[in-house]
Amino acid sequence: MPSKRIKAPLSAMTPPTLPSLPLSVFPLVMEFAVYGYSQALLPSTRSPPAETLKDVAMVSKSWLHPVKHLMTQYSQETMEIQVKIGVKEEVDKIQSDISARGAAVRDLRVCIGKEKEYSSGAREFLLLTKQTEEVARKSCFQLESLVLPRKPKLKELEKGEKIETVLKELYLALEQMHLKGSRGGLRQLTVPTRNAAERHRSSKEFLENVAMYCPNVEHLDGSEYAFHSYEGVRCEDKWMISLDTWEKFNKTCTSLREFHWSPVPFADPFFCDFGANPKPQLETLSITANLLWSWKEYLQSCGDATAVAIKDCHGRRAKDVATIFDACPALKNLTVEIDLQKYTDSAARHFKIDILGDEFWAGVATNCPRLESLAELKNLYSVESNAAVMCTGDGIFDYMHRVLELNCYSKEWRMLDLRIGGPQNGISGVPVFYSVLVALLRRLAEVSEKDFGAAANKQKFKVFLSNPYHSRVSKQWSSIYMHEELRPLMYRVKEMHPSLEDEYYSENDPSDHMPPALMNLFNEILGYNSQGEGSDSVSDENDGDDGEGQDEVDDFWVF
Repeated sequence: MPSKRIKAPLSAMTPPTLPSLPLSVFPLVMEFAVYGYSQALLPSTRSPPAETLKDVAMVSKSWLHPVKHLMTQYSQETMEIQVKIGVKEEVDKIQSDISARGAAVRDLRVCIGKEKEYSSGAREFLLLTKQTEEVARKSCFQLESLVLPRKPKLKELEKGEKIETVLKELYLALEQMHLKGSRGGLRQLTVPTRNAAERHRSSKEFLENVAMYCPNVEHLDGSEYAFHSYEGVRCEDKWMISLDTWEKFNKTCTSLREFHWSPVPFADPFFCDFGANPKPQLETLSITANLLWSWKEYLQSCGDATAVAIKDCHGRRAKDVATIFDACPALKNLTVEIDLQKYTDSAARHFKIDILGDEFWAGVATNCPRLESLAELKNLYSVESNAAVMCTGDGIFDYMHRVLELNCYSKEWRMLDLRIGGPQNGISGVPVFYSVLVALLRRLAEVSEKDFGAAANKQKFKVFLSNPYHSRVSKQWSSIYMHEELRPLMYRVKEMHPSLEDEYYSENDPSDHMPPALMNLFNEILGYNSQGEGSDSVSDENDGDDGEGQDEVDDFWVF
């Protein structure tokens, strides 16, 4: 007897159409399918791609409804206030709008001035900010993001009753949102301006209120609005806080997703306490020593206990910055901001550049597995740095060895192009650049081509190291450096790595048959002219240096 075929229900055969999806699922599909659309509320201003969503809505009437729902939801949740001139009628209208929409608003951003891209501009910004905070406190209990304007001019000090009134109103608003809202307080708080005349008290109150009423804060980014010319190394915002206040903040606010160190004291106890409290969501971190920081002002206000704790380990005496990374298991983006062009004696008082060397990066590699190792990126064939970097010969050697060890062949050549930074008067007066060259050659001279992995590996290296400085090469050390260090090492490297000999090998002098850049290095240090003729002395025309030195040569190639 033939079996009877049972038809499957239509719903089981037909996949759900886009309009049939629940409205809560529709935004997820749009986020995947529509370029530029994101549900992310923080930290930047949301701006849905209206034209693209319009194209989606025009597909059919059934698609129009969910798209309209998306745009309505966006307009209800996001509110950007622009106070242009601050007259009473304008302020009254803004207060009325906030009161009417307050219950649904999750993202409130305040701009003051005629130019929308600036967050300030009017001298009345303190009064206007207070009025905005006051109405937000009474209406916007579901707020998750609050972005306030900064003072009109960065170098002017805000002090007195007006700024205190603004901050008092702000803390009342934070309290009400925490107690009456259902979201546990703000997730983003941007406060670029506080009382500069009483930095310690103002900073202490600010962080204590954040810890108490915004325990789930993810973006505390007011400092980034106080940078000079987009430079994180010079920040007007300074958290003149005690170690006790910092410890309480770190124990509570562990949900941070990004953080900039510029307003925080550059001292070992502050590094260690940050690292002692894991922040599992922290993905973006910027580290710098604020060049506008005043240790004299700080030590007068931070309290005896903190002053004793940081006595020999702050500023240029700090050395444990790597402990920060104990708290950053999910870190994806790391920025180290140094103004090397202006790394003068003044800047050197704030930090010692050596602390950002191998130990620092070893801490990064150990604690931040989501920051991918450059050596293990299989398709990476070029690493180039236009800015000066702190790097040692040992570090360059280890990078090359790791690439060869992984044996991940992508292209015939892998390029490493670095500008070696650091003090120009290192050990025995030799600039760091030349010490790095010797350290790299010494490591290469200690291992055979076979053990290094280069003999049997298709991957070949082109390493270009350059000196970013244009100081003078001193005859006092250059001759000894060349004859007793560099030249013997290069002969030894040739012996250990015979495949290099076609590039710069010569039985008589390693400068014969070299790449032009390496030949220039030899010629200039030894005092040869462009035809290669020797010279025992340097021309008297040395720009006022009395014949004591020659221009440093920037280039060094290793093949």
